[in-house]
Amino acid sequence: MTRVVVATAARLDRPGPHGRATQVTTLPDAARCFLRHPRPPVLLGTVGSLATVRLARGRFGRADVLVAASMVATQPFVEWAVHREILHAQPTSPIGRAFYRTAGKGHEQHHRDPTSLDTMFVRPQEVLGGGTIALATAVFGSPGAATAALCAAAGLLAYDWTHFLIHSSYQPRSKMYRRHWRNHRLHHFRNERYWLGVTSNIGDIVLGTNPPRDAVAISPTATRAPTR
Repeated sequence: MTRVVVATAARLDRPGPHGRATQVTTLPDAARCFLRHPRPPVLLGTVGSLATVRLARGRFGRADVLVAASMVATQPFVEWAVHREILHAQPTSPIGRAFYRTAGKGHEQHHRDPTSLDTMFVRPQEVLGGGTIALATAVFGSPGAATAALCAAAGLLAYDWTHFLIHSSYQPRSKMYRRHWRNHRLHHFRNERYWLGVTSNIGDIVLGTNPPRDAVAISPTATRAPTR
């Protein structure tokens, strides 16, 4: 199974170059770019498959609402933990090396060139590996477990879209989006140990990684660019 996933991912993940997010200036442009890139459609297909399986499992009830609400509530903290401990893993221990090989190295490349679409999105091997587990859970688990699997995949899709949009040239209009937009730029261009949320900054607020900009020194490894 692992070999099949790796081989399929290699065929789907065309190397590019795929251009730059800064070429995107409007939401329609962003949607077209998102769908044309080889990586996001793999995630969209996984979300669609999980939605189909969940609908086949029967009607949604109160338990599904509770599951969905719990998933939404924990999303900021899961996102924070994955970003800090996995995407920014350091290869100084056996666990750190494993995380660095699977996700940290690719994220490091993204930090070196934040607007490159070649390293912008979640990779197909990660989506297919996690998606296989999620689909098995949705098919063989309870309907509530199927709802949880669908919510987890939808949360990842929200992360991928929001992350891409933040790095594009589309200018924030809503106050909430502008806050996410500014915080993620601070994460890249001031200090990568802070401002770890992408779809929400609740995790940063609760866990102490949302300081005022000038309270944090510029990291020596931060990409140099204006944060505005």
